[in-house]
Amino acid sequence: MKSLTRCEEVVNFREKTRECKGILAGQYPHVVEDKIYYQMETPKEVHYAQRGDAGYRKPLYNNIIKKSLSAHNFSVFYDSNPNTPDDERFKAVGGYHVGRASVKTPWTLGLHQASLYGELSDCEISSNLDVVEFKDPVWPEFTKLLFHDDFYHPRHANGLYVFKSHNGIEWTEYHDKPIFSTLTECESPHEECLAFDTHPSIFYDRNRDDYVIYMRGNLKLGVRHVMYARSKDLIEWTKPKLIKTDPSFDFNQGNLYFMCAKPYASKYLAFPPHFKNEVISDNNRRYHDTKTQIMISDDAENWRAVGSLFEGQTNGHMDFPHVASFRVEDDKVALYVHEGFMSTQGKLVRYTIDKEEVDALFK
Repeated sequence: MKSLTRCEEVVNFREKTRECKGILAGQYPHVVEDKIYYQMETPKEVHYAQRGDAGYRKPLYNNIIKKSLSAHNFSVFYDSNPNTPDDERFKAVGGYHVGRASVKTPWTLGLHQASLYGELSDCEISSNLDVVEFKDPVWPEFTKLLFHDDFYHPRHANGLYVFKSHNGIEWTEYHDKPIFSTLTECESPHEECLAFDTHPSIFYDRNRDDYVIYMRGNLKLGVRHVMYARSKDLIEWTKPKLIKTDPSFDFNQGNLYFMCAKPYASKYLAFPPHFKNEVISDNNRRYHDTKTQIMISDDAENWRAVGSLFEGQTNGHMDFPHVASFRVEDDKVALYVHEGFMSTQGKLVRYTIDKEEVDALFK
């Protein structure tokens, strides 16, 4: 886009000793009101930075999610539903679906012998839970041994949970069971399953007075698409289904890694990271066609690509600059771009586009 301008570095994810462990530090940063939320690694936690007169700074004690698998994908949004109580304006989704192991078939392993998922090694309840077998469509030679999804897991290890907060810092569960899990039935002609190693997009849709969520669907090895569902109450949801895209999605090598979508006036705008993944062998991949797509929609389900940003700057797995969050700021659309991901130079950078140029996309 002609008016795209790189303005300022907003947050450096690698400036403190505790932030230099692992390559995923700073993953899935997103701006909500006056805070930026992001992941840390080893241990996996969610931290935040707070905006002040001198820009964003990290409070001394800025760890808000720990010892929970929701730290893998914790995604905050401001609930603008007019019926939402003021002390629940901040909402989030987060949670993973795991069990004790994945076992390779036809080799069989007694369920009681399977090793516990590493992050739950000190979780007493997990060591005694029953598991259910699940045939993985991505790795068909493996069968996952997953926890059931019909109960409350204190570390949110059996699916995606909804959380609430009065200030965006202190969080409690909004509902005591997961709203989605790997076992959730999807509406699709493909043999996909919901996956949770991603960044969900969720918002209140004032156009239809309900909530929209976008999650990842794993279709097969090396192919990731976006699943879409709606809800009136954040608890009961429609059956997830694949979004429709124009041009059509490449079901052989395509990857829309997460949706990064929001309402925009009476329409919808998204900046999903995109790449193609050619699986040459188990240990050999070729990544190409890396970019951030610019997509628009009239109904939040059918999306049309109208441009792209940051094309071909690298050819890796999400190590290229990608839009992690965006919002309207005065007469600009501010894009918060993750640069240097999976490196020691990870930072969040603010770009802007003239709002008039974005408005013109919908005409």
